[in-house]
Amino acid sequence: MKIFRKVGVSWLLFLIGYCAILISLILFIGQPGVSLYFSFIDGEWLFKWRGALYISLTKGCVAGLFLGMGLWVKAKLQEKRIKKSIGMKKAQ
Repeated sequence: MKIFRKVGVSWLLFLIGYCAILISLILFIGQPGVSLYFSFIDGEWLFKWRGALYISLTKGCVAGLFLGMGLWVKAKLQEKRIKKSIGMKKAQ
């Protein structure tokens, strides 16, 4: 993608949004499975759509924020290391 050739603010925002959506979806999909498992054990279905959506969005957004920022910092450091190694090769 031409937008993300350089590690910048647009890449940071993309990573935060992507990680937040991905983690939220995984959390939301996992909750009915856990409720199904416990319904077999207890015999009571404890899944509530509104509560599951709220929990998955809040936890997914917080985790996505930190994961996206961490991935961005890692990419930024890698970009600087590559630029530094190219500069050292040209100097030799």
